[in-house]
Amino acid sequence: YNACSTIRWNEGVSFPIQAGHGCIGCSEDGFWDKGSFYGHDAELNAFGIEANADTIGKTAAGVVGAAIAAHAAASAIKAAAKKGDE
Repeated sequence: YNACSTIRWNEGVSFPIQAGHGCIGCSEDGFWDKGSFYGHDAELNAFGIEANADTIGKTAAGVVGAAIAAHAAASAIKAAAKKGDE
């Protein structure tokens, strides 16, 4: 017996079956996935690279920051050129 429908998860908001997902028996003996629901994925091996989640996040933040700076610079140059034409 499991009390998923009584306890609910996500601080009492919902549980998978209430949200429309079928029960996969995650609390049953012999369940195939022995990992934690809340574990931190330290290592990611995707797209042929080896990096951890923190490195990927920092790289993504740097790329987005550079794109924002490039957009701001291009917008400023365009505005200055338009103002000079007037």
